[in-house]
Amino acid sequence: MFKTGILAETNVRSLLFLIAFAAGAAFAEDRPELNGTWQLSSTHAGRLKFETLLIQQTQDGVKISESGAKEKPVDFACGVDGHKCKLKEGEISFWYDGPALVMMEMHHNRELVTMTRLVPSEDGKSLSLELTHVAPPGLSSTFTFKKKP
Repeated sequence: MFKTGILAETNVRSLLFLIAFAAGAAFAEDRPELNGTWQLSSTHAGRLKFETLLIQQTQDGVKISESGAKEKPVDFACGVDGHKCKLKEGEISFWYDGPALVMMEMHHNRELVTMTRLVPSEDGKSLSLELTHVAPPGLSSTFTFKKKP
């Protein structure tokens, strides 16, 4: 009887591992395709600190370069598992939420927090950047980027 209990426990662990692996594989397939250079739509010109996004995705991370307008280019890279990565003046974290890549930026001991969702269109030719001011609470804005060839 003791051996049967061990066998059942082993089968349960194997089944849980298989379910977790399948869920992880399905999650990976749901990741949006964001790689490339994205240019801010002219209708939003001057409303962001940057006009161009260069996004490079890997299996377990993302690197984003923001450039244009009057600001110096800003580069940051981090894993996509929700863990915080250090910035020059704060922290950032990324994770996938269905068709979106979510980015949370925290500055000044988390007194200034913004959440950005990057959601590509179904045809992959445009990208919506949904910006929400979490702390202090503020307005949300959506900006449109077009993929450069």
